[in-house]
Amino acid sequence: MQELFHYNTQAKKLIISEYGRSFQEMVEHVLSIEGKEKRLKMAEALISVMEILNPIVKEQADYKQKLWDHLNIIADFKLDVEGPFPVPEKTKIFRKPDKIEYPNQPIKFRFYGRNLQFMVNKATTIENQEMKAEFLNLLASFMTNSSRNWNNENLSNQQLAEHIEVISQQKLKVNPDELEITLEQRKKKFFKHNNNSGGGNSGSNSGGGKFHNNKNKKFNNYKKNS
Repeated sequence: MQELFHYNTQAKKLIISEYGRSFQEMVEHVLSIEGKEKRLKMAEALISVMEILNPIVKEQADYKQKLWDHLNIIADFKLDVEGPFPVPEKTKIFRKPDKIEYPNQPIKFRFYGRNLQFMVNKATTIENQEMKAEFLNLLASFMTNSSRNWNNENLSNQQLAEHIEVISQQKLKVNPDELEITLEQRKKKFFKHNNNSGGGNSGSNSGGGKFHNNKNKKFNNYKKNS
């Protein structure tokens, strides 16, 4: 007795779901064609159908080769036609990816995360002292935010300095008084540095001071002559 219903669970495994089961059945039909030239024409027609079923593939530069690769995969590499592109190697297509080793290094302070450990290690390799100081300020700012988010705790500069030294295995020595965690502290240091370097806002050594001194001399000479 012929079955009234056909269920996908009873059919063959769907190889590439983007093209659907009906397309896979068409590929199986093409494999049954004996004439090689006719089989090639049918394969080219299948490529046109694939462009319709999977239009997003056209966004790729080599999408034609990608479609032929998909067709060979669906055909289990048994298409046996002289296509425009070489048939991909089955072993490379289905090769299992290399195992990614999970880092098993213990984290001293879990609420900072593992990335902080990598950043602290990077800080130990910085030779420029000014750059290292700024980098440590950024690390301390990140550590402050992490502590607030996970522990609801405000760490002092002394605690932050101790944590950095512990994470770096005593390779970094941090002065708590030199840490500038907030943006306001960095701005204050920036403007203080510019003023001390002769920004021209005040003082007799600035360009404005020289101008006023010359103006006063001319005025005094004018009074004497008058």
